[in-house]
Amino acid sequence: MKKIPAPGCPPAAVLAGLFLLPVLSSAVDQPPPPQKPAEPKTHVLFMGADLAIQREKKFYRVEDVVGSEFMIRINQKEFFVPTRQRTTGIKVEPGLKLTDTAVLLDGLESGPGYTPANDPRLKFDRSSSAAAGAAATQDLAYGKMIQSEIAASFSGGVSGPSDPSAPPPPPQSVFAQQVQDELAAARAQLDPSNQMTTQSQFRVGEQADQMQKELAEGNYDAMEVAFKISSPAELEDPYMVVLFKFLERGAKPGNEGLLIYAKALDPIGPKPRYIRVLEGGLPVGFKFVDCQVHVYNRGQEVATNVSPKRVDLSRDEARLYLLMDYLGANKGATVPASAVRGTLPRPSRAGLSLDQINRTAYVKVSKDGQVLGVYQDEACQLALEDARYVNALGEVFYNPALYQGKPVEGVARLRLGDI
Repeated sequence: MKKIPAPGCPPAAVLAGLFLLPVLSSAVDQPPPPQKPAEPKTHVLFMGADLAIQREKKFYRVEDVVGSEFMIRINQKEFFVPTRQRTTGIKVEPGLKLTDTAVLLDGLESGPGYTPANDPRLKFDRSSSAAAGAAATQDLAYGKMIQSEIAASFSGGVSGPSDPSAPPPPPQSVFAQQVQDELAAARAQLDPSNQMTTQSQFRVGEQADQMQKELAEGNYDAMEVAFKISSPAELEDPYMVVLFKFLERGAKPGNEGLLIYAKALDPIGPKPRYIRVLEGGLPVGFKFVDCQVHVYNRGQEVATNVSPKRVDLSRDEARLYLLMDYLGANKGATVPASAVRGTLPRPSRAGLSLDQINRTAYVKVSKDGQVLGVYQDEACQLALEDARYVNALGEVFYNPALYQGKPVEGVARLRLGDI
């Protein structure tokens, strides 16, 4: 027998639907779960440049620039290699670098230029100045001639040239003779032949045409770079390296030359400073190809806003990049854990005492480069209690220990002064 629901009672399916509606509605009205705030970008990955100097068939890394000389170390002894007006064996190796410091190069301009002796505009200015000087000299000579003629008339002398057939003039006083000599000199200076020579040498129109012709020929013999530099964090011992790539006149693409200019800089801070470089010695008429400016502090390169292949990273992204790069470069190797040089943040270093910087510590490092603990002994039995020092060690990046290329847990022995 078919059961029929009582009048006014909806079927069970309908009731179920009625009870589901409030539940679905409340689920839709709930706010979405809060999103985790994005990590701040604290590091910069960029394409940098490492320089090495050749000495007796070996290359040694450039560790500093003093004045315009490269400083290298051979058996812990410092050697200085001049860079100006000298051919030196230099190797430039590009490579990805990671830094927590970035400087601003504002208004960077680079390209071909002229040395002062070869600059068509300067030559035109010099010619124009010479022409103006010659005109002023002629005006002065004309004024002196007028004065001499007036003086001669009062001294009883003659104002015109003497006639050889005329009888000798009566004796004159010393003053009258001096006036006559000055008058003759002024007339000689205003001789038409002398004026024609001066005008032919300093014709402004011809000089301007010559300047335009030389500018069109593009007989460059120098490189020029200019910019304003500043840094949020002060760089105490900076230097810059300019890599200027060019092509000699008539050379085919692919045969580019490279001029390397290096110079030590004064400390760099938030206040912008203007820097301009004009360096000669390039083959006349070269073609500009490319120019890169690299900035270093205490021998370590820092990023700029114009660094090639620049990418901003968070701390975790930076640590992961270092780990992958380390594993790729040490396939099959067995090495202990170690700290990554140059990764101690500058504010953390500034807050440490000399004793803390020179103290030796042992850091237990996980296989993914994380800090598991900081200890006084290599057996990792005596934990360090210095909170500031431990926090600074926690800010450093670490390479894990490797066993046949595989990351494993290990212990890194380090001194903050070394990194």
